[in-house]
Amino acid sequence: MPRFKLTLEYDGSKFKGWQFQKDLPTVMGKLMDACKEVFSADKFELYGSGRTDTGVHALSQVAHLDIQTVMPPHIIKIKMNDILPAAINLLHIEKVSSNFHARHDAVARSYVYHISKRRTAFGKDNVWWIKDKLDVKAMADVTPIFLG
Repeated sequence: MPRFKLTLEYDGSKFKGWQFQKDLPTVMGKLMDACKEVFSADKFELYGSGRTDTGVHALSQVAHLDIQTVMPPHIIKIKMNDILPAAINLLHIEKVSSNFHARHDAVARSYVYHISKRRTAFGKDNVWWIKDKLDVKAMADVTPIFLG
């Protein structure tokens, strides 16, 4: 069965994380719904590189999809993006070896936290506004704890 590597971005505000959950909106669930519609199939496998929690966004998450199709990747991307909600966007799809695994082949994960020292009209849902004075040196001193 052909395997495809999917690279996607999403605004997780309206989702209960990545992992499929019955009767709850998840990123994986929306991708599965789109697959069912695009391929007119219920037989496929979808795996993410990792799980995100409720409300977490992704700039470049990788997943892989095993589906029987002759449709080229660029057409899959167009058709899937036409169906997916605006909060989920497929950036790239490519055919890969059956040995590729989104989770096991991941070499790094990175996380971005936005902190603002002032009230902002932009990105209020994506920025943590800190009203107190920030101790930048103390913040820099603890950053090694987050590595790995």
